[in-house]
Amino acid sequence: MADLIVSHPLERTQLYAALYNWPEDQVALAVANAHLNPGLPLGLVFPLCEPLCTTRHFQDFHQSQYWKICFAGRGLYDYVTASITRTITSFSSWGVIGSEAKGPFTDEDIELARLLSPHIKRAVEISGVIGRQRVEAGTLRAALDALATPALIIEPDGTILFRNQPADIELATQRVVREHSGRLMPVTPDALKLLASLSFPITRKVQTGLDALLTDATGRSLHVTWAGLKQAGEEIGSPILLLLREPEAALTTPLASAASLYHLTTAEIQVLGQVLQGHALAEIADILGLARSTVKTHLDAIYRKTQTNRQAELVSRIMSLASPSGVERHHAEPT
Repeated sequence: MADLIVSHPLERTQLYAALYNWPEDQVALAVANAHLNPGLPLGLVFPLCEPLCTTRHFQDFHQSQYWKICFAGRGLYDYVTASITRTITSFSSWGVIGSEAKGPFTDEDIELARLLSPHIKRAVEISGVIGRQRVEAGTLRAALDALATPALIIEPDGTILFRNQPADIELATQRVVREHSGRLMPVTPDALKLLASLSFPITRKVQTGLDALLTDATGRSLHVTWAGLKQAGEEIGSPILLLLREPEAALTTPLASAASLYHLTTAEIQVLGQVLQGHALAEIADILGLARSTVKTHLDAIYRKTQTNRQAELVSRIMSLASPSGVERHHAEPT
């Protein structure tokens, strides 16, 4: 079973964007019980594209209400997932659930998940900016016009066949590339190398898609993705698509900031995630499938590390970390 999910941990909701081999009744159970999923807070903490495996990182998962309601008794066992996009309060992830017969995921399985994640991330990002709709050849230009990122279609010799409005703006800056007599011309050494590599006959690698960083004289970088459009159809022939975008800014969620700042353990992150959702101690114990005394131990450790005494004070402290200056206002306990 595989999935692509958009999760909102603080709202305790999940949207299944894509599913493979999920029974319909199990989808309904997972959606209805998303508020019980104790793994959601970890999606705001773990590094993007880094696999999280239940048998390695979340060994009590099978004791949780969420697992017992949605997965128990169906011949399922281990679950590997990786966050691929993130905002302050939400994230998207892909995941695969293995069978009891297979047992725990192996080191090789985890490494394969780690290698696949950046490619899945790129595919999701590209499909997301065009409304997650399949683009047919005849609508390619319209789709590129709708992008907020610069997009160009060029021949291998640099002749510009198409460019959207953001591309016009980028070309006018002449920081990395520019237009001259209808052709795309390099401005920097990085851009010169890129365009030179595209001047050769379309290779299998270009058809598959590649990307690189182009840096201008001021140190500003552009993330460039390009791919051959051999299958685009007669409308535009078989040229090359170029997408230029700013590199992703580092984004840290309040929960991730707290985990780093206060040196929280994985168990403490899970408990804190439930606290941020408004659950009391007894509810957290039921959701995580842990003894109340165990949850209280973790919560007391969180209070001590964050120098707070009540849940309301704790929530206020953690959510203030959403501000870029929030981390500077608080000091972690010395280690």
